[in-house]
Amino acid sequence: MSRVNRRTFGKLVLGAGAVAPVYFSKNAWAQDKTITIGIWGGSQGEFIKKNVIPAFQADFGCTVLAEEGATLSNVSKMRATQSNPKYSVMFVDDVVVSLCKAEGLTEQLPREKMPALAEVFPQYIYDDYYGTGLGISMASLFHNKAITPPASYADLWKPEWAGKIKLVSPRNTPAMLFLIVAAAVKTGKPFQDAQYLIGDAFDKVAELKPNVQNLYDSGVQAANEVAQGQADVGLIEYSKYIYPYTEKGAPIDLGFPSEGTFAGTNCQVLVKNGPEQDLAAAFMNRMLEPAVQKPLSEYALMAPPVNGVELSDTALKYVAYPESEMARRNLFTPDWAFINQHRADWTERFNQIFSA
Repeated sequence: MSRVNRRTFGKLVLGAGAVAPVYFSKNAWAQDKTITIGIWGGSQGEFIKKNVIPAFQADFGCTVLAEEGATLSNVSKMRATQSNPKYSVMFVDDVVVSLCKAEGLTEQLPREKMPALAEVFPQYIYDDYYGTGLGISMASLFHNKAITPPASYADLWKPEWAGKIKLVSPRNTPAMLFLIVAAAVKTGKPFQDAQYLIGDAFDKVAELKPNVQNLYDSGVQAANEVAQGQADVGLIEYSKYIYPYTEKGAPIDLGFPSEGTFAGTNCQVLVKNGPEQDLAAAFMNRMLEPAVQKPLSEYALMAPPVNGVELSDTALKYVAYPESEMARRNLFTPDWAFINQHRADWTERFNQIFSA
């Protein structure tokens, strides 16, 4: 009997020119399966389409179809397809994770299928594992580097800022952060307490109107206009819209008033009853692995929500990382479940002030 060594075994199995059967593949169970995911638009979405998805497809022998959208449009897509789910994974902001859970649009993450969850910082696991963070931006005021930013948000109500401020539109989530600021300035209470007093702070919002040049919808456009000197200050916006310009040498930067800094977190959720949930869990796990988190964080200048990522010195200039740095900056995440209950009413009151 001839001896069968490793090389001979390979020839017996494969034969001349044969292709290895899928059961020899590391992720054979995923071969030829397809999932559809909702991702962000813009540069972050482009990074995921060009760098993350192709590598995942190659590793799993699957197909990942990606549709770009913003948080509210992604929530609308889940609602519209709830009776016959089309999507498997959705990227949304932390603002709506609890809302999606309450509406039955999402389900709890399968921890046994997502080992990377063990390295996620506890504060970025949402609603008992109904979502995880993917990247953390800081949210604060931004300013042209030619001016000295105010030491306190309260300073922006002073007459010397008349006509020099761009204020975020109430259509955008950071407008809710501004309302927390207004309540904090009025009451002298920290953000944690002030967020529950917004309803009584619209007189303070109205007092800022003479200092507001205009409302803006696009954080990118507002950043460009402040960099060009069309206004001195903008508020409030996420660092992911500001720091890419700062890093390229534009005369714009974030300011950090004494009242504190907000955290804005991009998240991922698992769609309830979505197709191919094992593959969906594998993709969500991949998004949390250091091999993805490092380049994504350095590209988007957002902090990873996980331990063990070694960021470049350039990235560390712009993000709050590691966890000790997040704690030092005392990044504040609002009670979005409470705020979402009142958002429609507050948006209407905001609009009434600035449309008058």
